Amino acid sequence: MAKQPGRPRGAAQLGARQLALTALERVLHGAYLAPTLSSLLDAAELEGPERALATDLAYGVVRRLPQLDAALAPLLTAPRKLPPRVLGALRLGAFELNHRGTPAYAAVSAWVGLVKREAPKLAGLVNAVLRRVRPLPDDAPRAVRAALPAWLLGAFDRALGEERAFEAALGMLEPEPLWLTALSEAAVEALTADGAEVAPLFPDQPARLASLRVRAGAPLDSLAAYRRGLVQPQNPSSLEAARLLGAGPDDTVYDLASGRGVKSAVLAASGAEVTAFELDARRSQAAAQNLRRLGLEVEHRQADLRALPEAPPVSHVILDAPCSGTGTLRGHPEIKLRVTQAQVDELAALQRVMLRNAARLVAPGGVLVYAVCSLTREEGAEVVADLLEERPDFRPEPVDTRLPSVPPANGGVGRYLLPLGGLDGFYLARLRRRPLPE
Repeated sequence: MAKQPGRPRGAAQLGARQLALTALERVLHGAYLAPTLSSLLDAAELEGPERALATDLAYGVVRRLPQLDAALAPLLTAPRKLPPRVLGALRLGAFELNHRGTPAYAAVSAWVGLVKREAPKLAGLVNAVLRRVRPLPDDAPRAVRAALPAWLLGAFDRALGEERAFEAALGMLEPEPLWLTALSEAAVEALTADGAEVAPLFPDQPARLASLRVRAGAPLDSLAAYRRGLVQPQNPSSLEAARLLGAGPDDTVYDLASGRGVKSAVLAASGAEVTAFELDARRSQAAAQNLRRLGLEVEHRQADLRALPEAPPVSHVILDAPCSGTGTLRGHPEIKLRVTQAQVDELAALQRVMLRNAARLVAPGGVLVYAVCSLTREEGAEVVADLLEERPDFRPEPVDTRLPSVPPANGGVGRYLLPLGGLDGFYLARLRRRPLPE
C-alpha cells in the first residue's frame, strides 16, 4: 500500500516490515535477494529511514537464517506447518530482537499487528513466541553459530583453517558499506561536496585507484562523482585482484570472464590496453554502458572460455572465474541456502578448463592472475595446483596484499582474502610464465 502524505512514521515502519517479509518469501522460493529487494523498494513509497529498515531486515534475516531457526525451534512444535508468511514474521521478529536491538515492545507489537492482518488466529502464537525468544547459547553447534550449513563450514575449514574459517563466517553476517574505487584524484572532493562521508581504506595510499568507504545520504546514481565517472562501485577485494596483475601504461591485458567489466574498467584506468572476453552478451553490454560513463575504452569479445579463444598471447592475463560465490555471502546470503558440494565440484572442473586456456594466452615472461570470490579449496588452491603440475613453465609469485588474508590451510600457493570489515572473500594466485631461453 502506497504511503500517503502525513502517514505516521510507525505505519511507514510497518510498511518496511511488510516489504522485508515479502522479500524473504520470494527469496525462499528461489529469487535473488538484491534484485528482489531493489524491485520492491522501487515500487514502494518509503522514505530513507524506512528503506534502510527494510533493507537491514531483509539482508539480516537471510544472513542469519540458521541462527534464527535454531533460536525459534524450542518454542515451536511444527514450524514448517505454519503459513510461510507467519514463519517469516517470526524469523524477522527474532532477528530484530536478537540481533538488531529493537526494543522488545516495539518489535513484538509490530509483528503481532502484521500477523493479525494476514492470519489473525496465529497472532497469539506470534506474541507468545517473540516474547520468549532468546539469542543462541554459547554451546550451540558451531555451524549454527556460524549461520552456515555444516558441510560449507567444513569446506571453509579446509581452505582457511578452523579459526579463520569461523571468523570469516561471522564476518559475512555484518552489513557491507558502500565501497567505491576512486578513478580520479577529484573523487573525494566531489563526494564530499555532495555531503557524503568518505574514509579511504588505506589513508596512506595514492588518491587515485584507492578504495573509499562512503556514507551518502542520496542514491549513488544521483551523486556528481558517479555521474562524472570519477568513481566505480567495487569491493576492495575485487580491486585487489586487478591490482595484483600489475598492469600499467603500455601493457596489454586480457580480462577473461570479465562479467560486467569492473576490473576491465580499473585496468583501463591504469593505462593498460584491455580486451575483455565474456560469454554473456548482456553483461558485456552493461560493461560497455558503464565504460561510457567512465570515459574509458575496452575492446569486448564474446567468447566461451571452455575453448581457447583465437587471440595472440599477451603479457598480462586475469581470469576471475565463475564460482560458487561463497566469499560474497555478506551481499548474496541466499547462496548458502542453495549451493551444494556437487555444484562446487562442477564449478572447480570448469575452472580447471578455463585456467588451462588462460595459461595458453600468456606470453613467455608474462603474468597470469587467477581469482575466485570463493572460500573453498576445490575452487582455489587445488585448481592452481593442478595447473602448476601440468605447466612447469609457470611458477607462483607472492600475493602481496595489505588486506586481511591467509595462505591456504595445509599448503598451497596463493592467498585467501578474508571477508572481514566489509570485504568480500577471495582466493588470489599470481603466476608467471618463464621467459624463453636466450
